Amino acid sequence: MNRVFFLLLCLMALSHSSQSQPYSVDLQPSWLVFEDGKYSPYSHRSVNAIYFNLETPLFPGSDLRIHSSRPYFVFVSGKLSGEFNGTAVLKIDSLGARHSSTQLIVGIYQKDINPRELKTAILKINGRPTEAGIAAKPSSFFKDFVIVSGLIIIIFFLVIGQINPKLASDYFSVIKIFSPREADDAQSNARLTSSNNFQFYIGCSLLLAFYLLIILFHLPDEYALPLSFQANGFWGTVGQWLRLAFVILLLFLAKIVIVFMLTRLFNMRGLARVHFFNWIRLLLIVIGGATVIVFTYYITRGQNETFFVAFLSLIIATLIGWVFIVFMKLNGKTEHSMFHLFSYICATELIPLLITIKVLFQ
Repeated sequence: MNRVFFLLLCLMALSHSSQSQPYSVDLQPSWLVFEDGKYSPYSHRSVNAIYFNLETPLFPGSDLRIHSSRPYFVFVSGKLSGEFNGTAVLKIDSLGARHSSTQLIVGIYQKDINPRELKTAILKINGRPTEAGIAAKPSSFFKDFVIVSGLIIIIFFLVIGQINPKLASDYFSVIKIFSPREADDAQSNARLTSSNNFQFYIGCSLLLAFYLLIILFHLPDEYALPLSFQANGFWGTVGQWLRLAFVILLLFLAKIVIVFMLTRLFNMRGLARVHFFNWIRLLLIVIGGATVIVFTYYITRGQNETFFVAFLSLIIATLIGWVFIVFMKLNGKTEHSMFHLFSYICATELIPLLITIKVLFQ
């Protein structure tokens, strides 16, 4: 009898504990911006102030939680509530009593607000969760995209590898990246804009875009670049992948033009093909291997943000390593001074490297 009574007490305690567990209501979907004399829904663009309505009777005994790693100001119904850095927890009942109103407009001012990094939520303790407070079941569309797109890329490279086996073996030769004699190979001296080479440019664009999307989807909140790639379903993500791949392909073509122009400007004719062919080769080998690792890690439910940041940094490390590789490969192929070669590499590699760092780590 005592055991039954003790068991009932434990069940009652667990029931009471589960009923009093806090849950949060994310306020970001109700963010507003003040434009042209009126409030309108926020649409993930660069702003310095956001607002949201707060009806205090709906959240008795609850807290308003605001978090950002950068300083921000909080205004309640037009009055400054304070400057904060980190997490601010404000009692909703106290806000209503202080401003003598049940209808409050909360404003947050911060220069260049990053909606992935600025968090606004209501922590409720009492009562039952509202529909807005129930977290939606995570969608599996992105995992479906990763699996399907990964298979498409594998099939694409298998097909072009069967069509051009000699060219494929040259592109995926690790030894030839560092070989100084590789410049005399017929494949590297073939026309860069030929259809055979262009197939590998397309494959490299698809591969790099695929790699970037997986990483951007899992970066920490302080990174702003993922805002341009908000996933909105399977086909929406496929569209983002193809658009990003198209942009990367255009950048490849722009690099071909720049390399050809500068080799003629510096009177280094014949080196453009060696330069660009090896650059694509390096991307295919390094990013290809890294994609296999990232793909496997994600499919096995890896979620560590530091892991994805490290592989984003791998792109920069690869481009930095390429600066030294191209210098060594071209140094023995030109009679120009060290100053001319360094100026050429600055224009073709170092300046794009700085731009890439700025874009990826904004």
